[in-house]
Amino acid sequence: MVGNIYLAKIYFTDLSEYKIRPILVIKELDEDCICLQLTSQINFSGIIIKNQDLSQGKLEKDSLVVVPKNFTLHKSILFKHLASVNKELLLKIYRKFCEEIGCASK
Repeated sequence: MVGNIYLAKIYFTDLSEYKIRPILVIKELDEDCICLQLTSQINFSGIIIKNQDLSQGKLEKDSLVVVPKNFTLHKSILFKHLASVNKELLLKIYRKFCEEIGCASK
């Protein structure tokens, strides 16, 4: 599951509604998982995922991994597997995530 991109129900912070959005699973926690949001609006800085970065599946558009904005979801909210990122890109995402939240060694 780690390194996989899924479509998921992402609820607004007030829990009033949700939208279907692509997410990247970066850690499994029993029945939950820690995820990062993807967006096709790549005019921000961050890590871009292209189809050549995938070991399996396909994305309709190049996507930006929104780091470090992470969230925890129950696995039942993940409903469609889209793709899997290759190990090299996943390590790059981990390094960027860790750098952004302050856990990277200097």
